[in-house]
Amino acid sequence: MFPTQDPDPPASWPKPHRSVTRVLSVAGFTLLTLITAVVVVSAVTTGEIAQALFFTVGTVMFAHLVGLTAISMRHPAPTTYQRSVGRTDQGEGGLDFPYSRWAYYWLSSVLAGVVLIAAALAVEFGAAGSWVMVVILAAIALFLAWFLLAMLRSAPGRVVVTPTGIYHRTLAFEHFVPWEAVIEVSAQEGQIPRIIVEAMPSTGTRERTYLGRLGAGVEGLPFLVVRAHWLGANARPAYLALKHYFLHPDERTGLAEIDDATPR
Repeated sequence: MFPTQDPDPPASWPKPHRSVTRVLSVAGFTLLTLITAVVVVSAVTTGEIAQALFFTVGTVMFAHLVGLTAISMRHPAPTTYQRSVGRTDQGEGGLDFPYSRWAYYWLSSVLAGVVLIAAALAVEFGAAGSWVMVVILAAIALFLAWFLLAMLRSAPGRVVVTPTGIYHRTLAFEHFVPWEAVIEVSAQEGQIPRIIVEAMPSTGTRERTYLGRLGAGVEGLPFLVVRAHWLGANARPAYLALKHYFLHPDERTGLAEIDDATPR
């Protein structure tokens, strides 16, 4: 849809470069999954239902940590981009590249597991009178529960390419960069492949974060940074679209025609 004569991005992009740390993480989480599963079976056999339920949650959480780490190491399956219209925070329409729902599933499941485990441990420590641990664990559970609900409420994240600029919504951060501020668009390889939109500070730039400097995408400001694994199969089409409209500013007006042709 967005042809390019140069090998940009490289044919392997956005396949992450594997690291020893990630491979060991997958192996470690797999081992923990098996260990907690054995504990569950043992607890059921001895009739300790409460312990079995606790470790069942742990088993599911570790299994999803395996999945979450594994998807960050794989090359997204190639797909044909189906053109759709997305909207920015101000309602402007443009080409839409939503985040992968599978990426949301794995992270949401892990966060939910941590919340449940922290809450259960808080109850246990409360019964034992260890109130300092109760406060710490309750704070962790409440914060992660709030983040999970906020993340799901705004899901899915997306990149929207509009006539006036580029809009990116992450898990807890929104960023809009006008085209006149953009000086380069590039595909970064490495352990965490990224789309980098190099931009100068501009009065037309909009930012909104829910986690301060901790939000994903905030680390690159004033650049607009998109982690490719969140886009999944949409990563390559999104990059090609961004590069195309960056190099061909006269064609950006056509994005408004796409929006006008879409029923609201």
